[in-house]
Amino acid sequence: MTRDTDTDDDPDATDRPATDGSGHHEGAPGGEPVQGRHIETRQKYPNNRLFTWLDDRLELNHDILGKAFPEDKYGSFLLGEIALFSFIFLALTGSFLGLMYEPVAREVTYEGNAAEWAGQQVPGAFASVLEITYDTPFGMFLRMTHHWAAYIFIAAIALHMFRVFFSGAYRNPHEPNWFIGSVLLLLSLAEGFFGYALPLDGFSKAATIIGFNMTGEVPVIGGFLQALAFGGAFPGQADQVIPHMFFLHVFLLPALLVAIIGLHMMVLMRQKHTEHAPSSRSDDRTPAADDDSFVVGSPLFPQQFLLSTVVLLLTAATISFLAAFFPVQRIAAIGLESPSHPSPDWFFMWVFGSLKMIPSEFIGGIVVPMVIIGAMIVWPLIDNTDEPKHFTVDPLDRPAQTALGVGAIMLTIVLSIDGMRGTVAQVLGTTTDALYPYLIAMTVVVPILYTLIVYALLKRRQRRIAG
Repeated sequence: MTRDTDTDDDPDATDRPATDGSGHHEGAPGGEPVQGRHIETRQKYPNNRLFTWLDDRLELNHDILGKAFPEDKYGSFLLGEIALFSFIFLALTGSFLGLMYEPVAREVTYEGNAAEWAGQQVPGAFASVLEITYDTPFGMFLRMTHHWAAYIFIAAIALHMFRVFFSGAYRNPHEPNWFIGSVLLLLSLAEGFFGYALPLDGFSKAATIIGFNMTGEVPVIGGFLQALAFGGAFPGQADQVIPHMFFLHVFLLPALLVAIIGLHMMVLMRQKHTEHAPSSRSDDRTPAADDDSFVVGSPLFPQQFLLSTVVLLLTAATISFLAAFFPVQRIAAIGLESPSHPSPDWFFMWVFGSLKMIPSEFIGGIVVPMVIIGAMIVWPLIDNTDEPKHFTVDPLDRPAQTALGVGAIMLTIVLSIDGMRGTVAQVLGTTTDALYPYLIAMTVVVPILYTLIVYALLKRRQRRIAG
């Protein structure tokens, strides 16, 4: 293990010997301690011929390759890497799908292996997705891989932000990456929306109509936003909208995502990493363990690189397993008719629930989601300190912040349940109208109740520890 220092914040850091995280100094050939951030990589791996061969040619003792990644006994720091690797699979499978997909709305005759649609006149986009799915070798698997990679990508970003929020890792000087991560999440949601609208089946048409109508409800600039996002009226001008959305989904938004991810990584490499507080470290006997000018952990190469390789393979295995055994968006079964209870994918379900809870498309579909998203984005400006904070905080020691976070999660869960109101009514054997007053009460009561309960329990814990 190495300690990564930032000499900009600690002018005396260059006078300290590098340490392996266990209190032992790394020695140079003559037994002299190595000063500052320089690490004699050959001394760490004297019998590794491959490492020595690479070191001769690539100078593996470079500062970037020696960048320390914090020790993580919970594995929560790997959520960002899971999101990154999921994006890679999205790009690879999306390239294959984009080359075969035809963004056209005109009617064509489908002549393929999907028997229920063979010989029928269907939109060209729908026919091309049928051909990819049922007539192309491995087409179904790659399409399902793309879907599941998208689900895991968005889920990993959300869980990563939960981890950052509850541990207080967004505080000074890490606010920029919170803002960048928020933009990344919003772009990912937009990318998901434009993606599942492309097959032009009943599900995607219903979702696109809802999105088109909601965008038009924005005061003053609603028409401009519709033209910018859709390129025409939908479904009347589907022949213009589908190519427009295809360009956004396959070219523009992925380019923006790559740029934002790159910026996120640059800021991460430039700053110190947040790490677990010294009190939570196991067997940390290093000098000045409380000194936040150091990061205790493993260097990028080779330890963190090998760990990341394992995470990459596990992510690939998980996505492949889900794609093989749990297919989603089976358009041959969905067909061209709008479903009786239309609903979006899970990551938009809370927005759909808000829209159903408040009949006004402007308030339920625009105002409420913008208030929730806006509060998330500006939170580091509300809860912050003037002094830099490089250690995470135990969520149990932050009653107010943890309680608010739990309340926000419960709000999104209740709104998501309301978004599935039709399905819930079928399961319970009742009607959607009968459920409506109960869901309104739950939307108001449940988040507030959980916030108060969590806050009271954590304050009681603090008093018990203090006494």
